[in-house]
Amino acid sequence: MNKSNAVYRHLMSGVSYFIPFIVAGGVLISFAFLIDAGNASTPTFGATNPVSAWLLNIGVLAISMMLPILGGYIAYSIADRPGLLPGIVVGLLAREGGSGFIGAIAGGFLAGYLVLGLRTLLKGLPRSFEGAKTLIIYPVIGTILVALGMIGINYLVIPINTAMTSFLQNLSTGNAVLLGAVIGAMVAFDMGGPVNKAAYLFCVATLTAPDGSTVASPAMGMVGAAGFTISTSCALATFLFPKKFSEELRDAGKAALVMGVSFIAEGAIPFVIARPKQVLPSIMTGSAVAGALAGLAGITLTAPIGGIFTIPLVNNIGLYLLISVFGTFVSALMMGFMLKPHVDVEEMEDAVA
Repeated sequence: MNKSNAVYRHLMSGVSYFIPFIVAGGVLISFAFLIDAGNASTPTFGATNPVSAWLLNIGVLAISMMLPILGGYIAYSIADRPGLLPGIVVGLLAREGGSGFIGAIAGGFLAGYLVLGLRTLLKGLPRSFEGAKTLIIYPVIGTILVALGMIGINYLVIPINTAMTSFLQNLSTGNAVLLGAVIGAMVAFDMGGPVNKAAYLFCVATLTAPDGSTVASPAMGMVGAAGFTISTSCALATFLFPKKFSEELRDAGKAALVMGVSFIAEGAIPFVIARPKQVLPSIMTGSAVAGALAGLAGITLTAPIGGIFTIPLVNNIGLYLLISVFGTFVSALMMGFMLKPHVDVEEMEDAVA
């Protein structure tokens, strides 16, 4: 296996383990706001009654595990069980330190290869040291080393996040169509990473009035429509153009559909990893189109999350859905146009043999 294939395999290992956390967390949070829809104007919206508060708490906890699981299982794929603990720790450090999705990926690879290096370095020790290696050296020394590395990763990524937030604040005083297009492109750019989160958190901040009450937010309407398109368009593309995707990606399309309608952008990650030059521009374009049209139409949303379960909290449901579907088709059709038919290398090798 060449180096690029190994990197892809390790990354996909982390992605496959963290996606269920995103799906479950996002759906539970959506349910919480839907159940609490009657209290949309209150500061405690989403947690006003015991049932919605319980669902919201579980959903937030599930999503909070996303980055530790991602970092942990990237490292596990590289270094086996000794890499799991340091990988989970770097995911936590990426979450708490602000480097987010990109930080967790970088930290997962750092943890995996550092622990793999330690295993190679200590390979010649007598078997009597196996217990010490498993219980002390790999978890303690490995965690210390990767934590030091995360200082540098967080240091590099955090200023980028701050700059993006300032950029959006300045842009919000101008044209709503332009703001919607920029927000849409940003949330699709890294599918849950720092750029996505900077745009999303900016939109969430616009929900709160000076007195603490929740208001109908045009920015949330933009990000809600844009976010709907990202994973959903990948699922639609596998349906419209099945011969242009591997069997693995066609299967991933089924999960992407569920994630897309639940406002979860991470469903597009396997597609972007496999075909970045074609898929990334496609999902960014469709998402930007949806965000711009939502800005033009004055769509507002009173929940801090989009997706099918908070549709009742949109001011114009029919137009919101139309815009979201249109953006989804834009991305899917672009993928169909740009992608070449998939060729299964293993099948070709079997045929030659």
